[in-house]
This record gives sequence, structure tokens and C-alpha cells, in this order.
Amino acid sequence: MAKQKQHKLLIIFDLVSTLTDAGPRYAKAFQEVCAQNGIAPPTAEEVLEQLGNKNLKEITGLFAPGLDAEGRKDFMSSCNNACDALLNRPGWHEGLFPNVREAVETLALRGVTLGIYTGTREDAMQQQLEYHGLESLFDPRYRSGKDNERDAGKSSDVLKAEQLREIVAQFRADAGDENAPVVVIGDSSADAKAAAAQGLLFIGFAADEKKKQKLEAAGVTGFISDFGQMPDLAQRLIRPPSNDNAAAEKPQPGPRPGILDKARRRPSP
Repeated sequence: MAKQKQHKLLIIFDLVSTLTDAGPRYAKAFQEVCAQNGIAPPTAEEVLEQLGNKNLKEITGLFAPGLDAEGRKDFMSSCNNACDALLNRPGWHEGLFPNVREAVETLALRGVTLGIYTGTREDAMQQQLEYHGLESLFDPRYRSGKDNERDAGKSSDVLKAEQLREIVAQFRADAGDENAPVVVIGDSSADAKAAAAQGLLFIGFAADEKKKQKLEAAGVTGFISDFGQMPDLAQRLIRPPSNDNAAAEKPQPGPRPGILDKARRRPSP
């Protein structure tokens, strides 16, 4: 029997609140800048509710609506600076979600190509990857962050859809395979919309039940709750669906039963 071709796989991860538990830092920076400008700070939970689905301009307009155009620009610049500085503030610690490091290292060793997309500025993306020691694991060709001038005014889902389109086109061209499989992992409805707009398989990362319910409300059907599930998921995606040995393999821990069958039948949420 002729050996079946195994496609090269690209997994594109959202960065903030998917791999890195950076939400508290973004909320803290926003609160501090509000206080410095005499604006009643929202709670951290209120800021976290908006992250991922709204960009900084939209979040600023929601919690600091009285600012004029110039004041809003200065406020947003201060937020970016405060957020960057917090990462190096003595006593501040930002973690990865459980098993992220082990999962991406295992995926890289298995030959899976890893990409990153984010509504965060490109320099801040680079800073976070270096802070967490992940920089070498993500292929520089398949990374995309926000350019504040180029991407000004774009909503999160529009920006992320553009990022995914460019990354996927580059990957498939490099692989010489227009059908090379791509999986998107994210934590927000904007991530799900962006993946759906490009016809890509989307898997939601839900760190808790509340996040899962929000993603389900956005139409997401496939989830992981622990990154320890990722290597097994990737292996099953790489393996040809008609592999005669598939049914005989011993089941492994991973996403809930049926997730890959759904994924193959329907490439977007």
C-alpha cells in the first residue's frame, strides 16, 4: 500500500490571554493611567471583559469617553508605555497558562510550524515572547502584530482576519501546498470571527467555564481547557483521516470526543 501524504501543519496562536496570562497587566496599566488623568478607573474585571474583542481605542472610548482626539491619543500612548514598563517592574510577575511551554516545545519537536497573531503592537509582542522565553519556538515568517499607524481604526476581528490571511498565504506558499492544514487557537469571539472569515479551523481556549460560555455564545464548538491537550490534537490533525491504523490506536487524553470529526466536517465555527 502506498504511504499516504501527511500535510505540514501550522498552528497559529493568539498571544494575549491565550498563551500569556497578560490580561491583569493590561488592566493594571489602564487603571493607573486613568488615575493619573483624574478618571475614575474601571475595575480590573471590567477591563478584562473587553480585552480581545475591543482594541485600546474602543476600550478608552468606553471608560474615558470625555477625552478629545488629542487627549485620547496621549492617553493611549500612556497606556502602552505603562503596560510595557509593568513587564519589567520589580515584583511584577506575568505567567503563561498551565502547560503552554511544554505544549509548544513538544509541537515544535514534532515538526509542527508555530505562528503568532495578536492585536498587540509588534514590538510589545516581541517583548512578551522574549520575557517568557518563547521567541525561538515561533517561526518569524508567521508572526503578526499590530502597527498603530497601518492598522489604526481597525476593529479586532477585522485586524485579526487580515493577519490570519497573510500568515496562511505565506505558509501555504512556503509549503508548496495550497491545502496545508491550519489551526487557529484563541480565547475571544473576535478570534473566532477572524478564523471563520478565512475558513480556518478554530479551537477556543477556555481557561474557565465563564470564558467557555462566551465562546459558545459566539458559535464556537471545539475547545481546549488545558494546553496539555495540544500535542495529541495536533497529531490527530496531521494523521490522514483514512489511516487504517487510526481506529486501532489507543485513545489519548485530549479534546472532548468528536472535536476532530466536527472540525473536518466544518472548517469554521
